[in-house]
Amino acid sequence: MKSSAYDQDEPMLGWFGPLDSMIIGNVLDSMSDSLIVLGEYGDILYANKATEQMLGYAPGDLRQKDLSQIIFLGRDNLPFKQVFVDALEKKSIRNYREVDYRHPDGSTRRLAATTSYLFVTGEHETTFIGFLALFKDITEVFNLRREERILIGEKERIAREKLVSLHKLAMGVAHEIRNPTVTIGGFAARILRDLRNPEETRRYAGNIVEDARKLEQVVNEVQAYCDLPEARPERLALPPAVEWVVNELQPLGLQRNISLRLEDRIPEGQQVFFDPVLIKMAVSRLVTNAINFSEEGSSVEIVLYLADHAAVMEVADHGVGIEEADLDYVFNPFFSTQVHASGMGLAIVERIVHEHMGRIEVRSRRGDGTTIRIFLPDTLEPRIPF
Repeated sequence: MKSSAYDQDEPMLGWFGPLDSMIIGNVLDSMSDSLIVLGEYGDILYANKATEQMLGYAPGDLRQKDLSQIIFLGRDNLPFKQVFVDALEKKSIRNYREVDYRHPDGSTRRLAATTSYLFVTGEHETTFIGFLALFKDITEVFNLRREERILIGEKERIAREKLVSLHKLAMGVAHEIRNPTVTIGGFAARILRDLRNPEETRRYAGNIVEDARKLEQVVNEVQAYCDLPEARPERLALPPAVEWVVNELQPLGLQRNISLRLEDRIPEGQQVFFDPVLIKMAVSRLVTNAINFSEEGSSVEIVLYLADHAAVMEVADHGVGIEEADLDYVFNPFFSTQVHASGMGLAIVERIVHEHMGRIEVRSRRGDGTTIRIFLPDTLEPRIPF
């Protein structure tokens, strides 16, 4: 039984015995990738069946003609042709590249190409046959990657627009609310201090003063958002900056009997591109937030490590956690599950992370605490000014 004609028609397989040729021919024909073997001077020694579907040329047609008659005709597919030129003329092999290929049917495909030398080892010597070119159709994966880049770009555009809008809103809030708040608080304080006023009137005035102070605190937080300086990143070791913040917040933790634990998994000597002032501010707000939401007697863990080509800062508490319905809103300005909080803390942190072209994520389940991670990439793109 003869399963293929390779041992008769294929020059390359002629180097092997009949049984070996049959087995190798069947294996190569079962491949989904295109395999082309070239002689030392560019003659086509072999092409498997997948080549016809992927490149549009039948193996028999390829064997009857050389590269100049098939592949190098016309001006199309220059990057694809360069794969063969580099192998034959520059002897450049084992280098992976991705190229676009214009198929004879008019479609464009994305191919991953690799090349290598091909030898046959005999009893007494090793014979150089030529070059092997392997092509894998990655069109679907390439299109998915492109769509992902488009989605990421759109997400970043929306994030930038959100930050620009928030910045304008914050400036308006700080300007329009501060003066009336100061005026209201000032007049209420005068009423409170005047002992000639009835006690009930003075009690109402005290409530007004207290609420005016809370409103002023919100304005101060909004102003802090507006006054965030432009990021000036430096290449520095990240752990000392985070350790400084943790030491500063130890007294606040002790007040609530909450221990702060810092675990540094970043290799010694590893540097990260970041603005120390802004990152200290972001970590301080995250740790303070974790302390405020933690159960008394529990702990807050701060872990530093490398992942996804980024330095990661993870802050985890053991508080009551966040309702699933609220997770999408935790970085929105003025959103807070605490009654007296301004809701600007995590909005400021998110903007600092955005200034570093990083990302921030939150994971939480009701009753299991909350973990917030900041990812700082190794490189920065130009910042989009507000």
